Amino acid sequence: MNCNPHIQTNNSTAEFTKLGISCTPDQRPWWAEDQPSYVSDSSDQNFGRCLGFMAVPSGVQCGAFFPTTRRLCACDDPNSISSVAAFGTGLSSSFVDTTERVIFNWIVPSNTYGVMTHFWATAFHPILNKTLVRYYIDDETTASIQFYPPMACGVGFDDQYAPWGTQWFGKGAADGSWFNNFRIPFQRSIRITVQLNEGPQGNGFYMIVRGLPVKRDTSFINIGGVAVPPKARMNLVVFNKVVQPLEWVPLVDMPTGRGLFFMHTLSVRSGNMNFLEGCYHAYTPYNQRFPGTVLSTGTEDYFDSGWYFNAGQFRFPVSGFTHISTANNQVTWSAYRFHEMDPLPFENGFRFVWRNGDANDPAGQKCYMETGGHVVGSPTNSEVLGYAWVYTW
Repeated sequence: MNCNPHIQTNNSTAEFTKLGISCTPDQRPWWAEDQPSYVSDSSDQNFGRCLGFMAVPSGVQCGAFFPTTRRLCACDDPNSISSVAAFGTGLSSSFVDTTERVIFNWIVPSNTYGVMTHFWATAFHPILNKTLVRYYIDDETTASIQFYPPMACGVGFDDQYAPWGTQWFGKGAADGSWFNNFRIPFQRSIRITVQLNEGPQGNGFYMIVRGLPVKRDTSFINIGGVAVPPKARMNLVVFNKVVQPLEWVPLVDMPTGRGLFFMHTLSVRSGNMNFLEGCYHAYTPYNQRFPGTVLSTGTEDYFDSGWYFNAGQFRFPVSGFTHISTANNQVTWSAYRFHEMDPLPFENGFRFVWRNGDANDPAGQKCYMETGGHVVGSPTNSEVLGYAWVYTW
């Protein structure tokens, strides 16, 4: 069943009694998000008490918990909800800390599947750059989608430039306010959590997620004219590693299956700008011979620029150059690209590969030397973080 955050206790323990719970009423007003609750662990000094049923706020977040209590929840039958109504939640004036917290949990009616359509979060800087958001699809134990909000919006290195946006994502305020409208399908259920990866508790945390139920066997997602089947999955593939000069970087490595490559963000820390000489290659089928399909003749080409982005930063509907800094003998840089206007469907597997720098062949052509050749410039070791959003079916 689905949790309804609006719990009405009428300042009594009657709801506990209906569930067969005999407890000692604790008259203190509600003070924690895991309440109203029954203290069920005998090791707790409050064992046997019902807590927080007095002065309950009008909205109590469904994902809160405490290890020695059992939570009182208001539950709704998914099949009693309109099969066309949007669903979601809004979290206000809350917090995020190093404990993974459930923000939203939803089961769709039996005659539908679900599609998440919107994510937004804000907090004072730098909380969101350290907050990991997880989407658990259809009862997963390990979330197939895990992201930091800035990188999910195509921005690396905590760049706070604002406001800007496209139809798919952007940033609407000086602090936080990252949003995306990615279509994330699920067949039965979705569970969304947040967790701070370091530091003290971050207060003033706000978050909104929203989705739609869709009739079974109806295609709702269309990317550049390619219909994404109802039973498709969205996968977020994360690459995070230090790579050597001229090393091939497998940003997506799917040996089997069909699907559609949707969007990519690349974030690089390096000793100079020569990593931008690296070309992008796509391989489908998976075992297609080198060079596959050459997607760019340099990194900036892939992101719709040229000459090492010599016109400066930009944030276009299809592509963007979102960060650059040259300090302390290091370059930090990030960019994004969507494949909506130029779709990249695949079958029999898919590889999406970038190179840290590149080399010319004897004729002076780049991108066609798998090994050897004349190295262009002096690329260095690079710390690479890549996000790749891929539909599979």
